[in-house]
Amino acid sequence: MKQHPAIEVEFKFFSTKIFDDVLWINFQKNLLIQSTSLENRDTLLAYLDKVAACDFIKAIVICSSLEESGHQAYINFFQAIKSKQNNLGLQRLCNAYASFILKIKELNKIIIHTACGNVLPLFLNLSLVCDYRIAADNTVYKNSYLDMGVLPIGGGAYFLSKMIGPGKTWELLALKKEYAAEEAMAYGIIDKIVPLNGFQPEVLRVAHQFGEVPGTTLSGLKRLIQFSTNDLKDYLEYENQEFFKIVHQHSYKQAVDPTTWTVL
Repeated sequence: MKQHPAIEVEFKFFSTKIFDDVLWINFQKNLLIQSTSLENRDTLLAYLDKVAACDFIKAIVICSSLEESGHQAYINFFQAIKSKQNNLGLQRLCNAYASFILKIKELNKIIIHTACGNVLPLFLNLSLVCDYRIAADNTVYKNSYLDMGVLPIGGGAYFLSKMIGPGKTWELLALKKEYAAEEAMAYGIIDKIVPLNGFQPEVLRVAHQFGEVPGTTLSGLKRLIQFSTNDLKDYLEYENQEFFKIVHQHSYKQAVDPTTWTVL
């Protein structure tokens, strides 16, 4: 495997590895806290601009850290912000996430999102702007924001309503349920389920298959497929306004007993 020192990087926020024509991005632990850093945001966006100029990279795989429960990480973050009575962290998180989603939308590569274990609501929403979604067979999605009485950020309502219609979107976003990979597949919000054992090789196999398509064709297809999402920037601005209506009212709350959730 060739070395690409300018592209293979390791920051405290994320690290990357090249596998022939595939770039693998791992986000590190404490993701939500890390996302509130303007320096981290600017580093990531600048890095993706560099990647966009690399013709040999055909596909990008995005993978989150598996070191902490997604649900508990989300709850801990909101409780920490609430205890400080300072919404600057939330504002930076929302702005950073919106910038990242818009950057993914415009990138001239196919973006594959991977999920394992307990998935943060933010990562579910991030996956929806990606071009292809692969989940391990142990993946569980949970609407953690319902425990805090806030709204999901990151375009979830926007993408889901286009993908599966308003009714199914209500089911996924408003009901206190855990969704395993099989049900997520039935809803159409993931495209492939693979065993956790041997997860990375199978993801890379799929990514390399996309890489066999000429780069100009991939980028052209991406522009055509995402044409209906040209109003995404306006939506994200509106979503943040609605989110902070709740936050400024101090109406979001402590986590409730997790045993009240329904496991499907």
